[in-house]
Amino acid sequence: MALSLGNLANLYSDQGDYIKAKPLYERALAIEEWVLGPEHSDVAGTLYNLASLYSEQGDYVQAEPLHQRALAIKEKVLGPEHIHVRSLA
Repeated sequence: MALSLGNLANLYSDQGDYIKAKPLYERALAIEEWVLGPEHSDVAGTLYNLASLYSEQGDYVQAEPLHQRALAIKEKVLGPEHIHVRSLA
């Protein structure tokens, strides 16, 4: 279910409909954290998507901690030298 919510949120975000996208990302994130745990790599992906939504709106204050948390999860799960981590840093 979280994957479907995230995909729909991506669609809305790509269309610039951030009002519809944000609650879907937040709902997907809550489900992933509950089911997978707060440090799962899928959680990092949703955090990144939500942070990107804020960045697109120019809300860098909201985006920064989400990007930082996503990066911390990826570093912990994959290691600091993994290509997916280096591309986020």
